[in-house]
Amino acid sequence: MSITLKPIGLALTGLLLSAPAWAVDLVGVHDLAAQNDPRLQAAASRLEATRENKTIARANLLPQIGAGAAWNRGDSETDIPGFPQTIETDIDTDRYGVELRQSLYRQANYESLDVARGQITQAEAIYQIAYQDFLLRVSERYFLVLTLTDGVTFAEAEEKAFQRQYEQAEQRFEVGLTAVTDVHEARATYDNARARAIVARNDLADAKEALRELTGRYFEEYDALQEVLPLVEPDPIDADDWVNIALQSNPSVLSSRAALETAEANVRLARSGHFPTLDLVGTLNRFDNNKYTYTDPITGLQRSGSLTADDAQIQLALNIPFYQGGRVSAQTRQARYLMDATGQDLDDIQRGVVRQTQTAYRAVIAGIQEVEAFEQASISAESALEATQAGFEVGTRTIVDVLIAEQRKYQAQRDNSVARHAYIIRHLRLKSVAGLLGAEDLRVVNQLLE
Repeated sequence: MSITLKPIGLALTGLLLSAPAWAVDLVGVHDLAAQNDPRLQAAASRLEATRENKTIARANLLPQIGAGAAWNRGDSETDIPGFPQTIETDIDTDRYGVELRQSLYRQANYESLDVARGQITQAEAIYQIAYQDFLLRVSERYFLVLTLTDGVTFAEAEEKAFQRQYEQAEQRFEVGLTAVTDVHEARATYDNARARAIVARNDLADAKEALRELTGRYFEEYDALQEVLPLVEPDPIDADDWVNIALQSNPSVLSSRAALETAEANVRLARSGHFPTLDLVGTLNRFDNNKYTYTDPITGLQRSGSLTADDAQIQLALNIPFYQGGRVSAQTRQARYLMDATGQDLDDIQRGVVRQTQTAYRAVIAGIQEVEAFEQASISAESALEATQAGFEVGTRTIVDVLIAEQRKYQAQRDNSVARHAYIIRHLRLKSVAGLLGAEDLRVVNQLLE
């Protein structure tokens, strides 16, 4: 599904207002956020940067070709005992050459390549952590807007209802049908409702701002959950199955395992400092003495000449390290300690993932029960309010009873709204901790919106 941006109301003509009325759904928010979220973009760039480590490490296995050149200008004077004249020599020299070096055996090169592969695997897992975090942030912020939108609706309805109760209490007091304490009670309840409505509108504005942080724009309308929400149990239904999936697929676990493999490669890399190296080296050099002048020691006359020489060599360069001051041994021990620490980190992460998976699974199961319970509570609160209002009309219930019943009704509606939206987020969190959350899951959720 592509970005879903739906203009509402009349078609806009002329210049658009600074805040046009647009409707958006979850997929639309995801698609916009994917293009604008700096965290996700930064994670993608770090992944690409890490992938270059393989090319860098592999370069050590390939031929290395270099060229060099030098120019030299020199003057010298030589005094020979018994010879009356000083011999003066001027030299103008060019040197240039090419060198080819091919590593035949350097264990460190192969270990460095294994380290690079491990780093890439770890970076890919870290990117998945960032991507699943991104999907959760998008979903959580979107459904928070829906929750707080409902909250504003309930708060404003509550404010209006309590305003009517307050006005009715004043009217009844004026004709002597109620006590002044009822008026004060109604006024206090109305004032509290007004305050809650102000807070609700501010909270909603903050939530929309948080969503704008992801998408780069504001929206006026958001597709809400359909009235009848299907309550589906996790698949698979067994919590242990989810734990097993998480231990195999959770990106934090995969990242830590890759880090352990990289640490093992680092141990081998450090130990390779004990191994000999063998290189094939080929050189081609040219020496050009473009001009040199000197004083003939016999005649005393100035003479000049030139000289050109070519040199080509092929050699095998073998290096056997015998003693390096203990550096290699210390580096190897250091790498082993770091490997042990990484292994402990892996164990800690796996334990945490098991706990998180169990918690997320129970949250989904509890979420189903909560939605069912709060839906019934909302119905019951509505019925209780009607009964209380009827009792108030015939004098068997007080206005305080009505106010309390009305508050319970709106609180039940709020709780039901929170539970419905939380149920969706809990499903997504379970898939996230299991390492299964993807953009397709948001598209499935999007089908529940209207």
